[in-house]
Amino acid sequence: MSSFFSLLAIYKWSLPASTLMAGALCLIGAQWTAREKSAQIFVLGQGSSLGIILGLVLNILLGTDFHWISLAGGLSIGALTLVLSDLLIQRKSDRNHVYLTLFVFFLSLTYLMTSLTPSLESHMASAYFGDLAVMSDGAAIVAMLAAIGFMGFMFMNWRALTQISFQLVNQSWIHRTWKNRFFDIGTLVITTVAIQSMGYLYTMGSLFIATSFASQRSRNLKSYTQRVLLISVLGTLLGFVLSLLSTNLPTVPCVMLGQIVVGIVSYMKK
Repeated sequence: MSSFFSLLAIYKWSLPASTLMAGALCLIGAQWTAREKSAQIFVLGQGSSLGIILGLVLNILLGTDFHWISLAGGLSIGALTLVLSDLLIQRKSDRNHVYLTLFVFFLSLTYLMTSLTPSLESHMASAYFGDLAVMSDGAAIVAMLAAIGFMGFMFMNWRALTQISFQLVNQSWIHRTWKNRFFDIGTLVITTVAIQSMGYLYTMGSLFIATSFASQRSRNLKSYTQRVLLISVLGTLLGFVLSLLSTNLPTVPCVMLGQIVVGIVSYMKK
């Protein structure tokens, strides 16, 4: 037991950062799902991943190790992807097929750059599958602060954002508000930071696993919000602790399975 608490001391920043980030991501996923734009967030995530890989390539070419270059690359490509998809695709009836085509295009570019830069192979596994246990304290603190700040904004404007989502789906949204613009920017920043520090699998799973289960049993908006937070936060804690108890179990898959288990339990309980 003492060794377990020693491990918790080692991951004193990684554990709360991954837990809070899961909470922020599930709230983002809930709104994007309500807007029927789930496929777009996958494209955004893949675009950010491509930018992060471009940053890694630039670091290799320059012989440097500046994490901000990868972050800047992820934010730049992610922002370009978000803007273009909003302007050119969102009104097309077959937009999901276009999103999937863009996803495959970005994924192909990512693997192409990896094959041309052999030293990137070790980074690819980290970029996609992640390992919360080896996240640096600095990255964990930045991710945690970003998650706390954006969750605060989401909680204060949850009903307003939900109304905007409803109006977008019904094509009755007329007045552009700063809240929705800030939500879009926050989505870009949070997903990019999460992908860079925690991996693509963790980010995409935390966006949609809780939403998939909570939407089936929730009676109202309050119940739905409570359920998505419970599934994501408790599932992340459960999976992280399970991975610490075993040296053979990778952290991110355990976290994803933890969220699914909590989601199943919440689904069975009315």
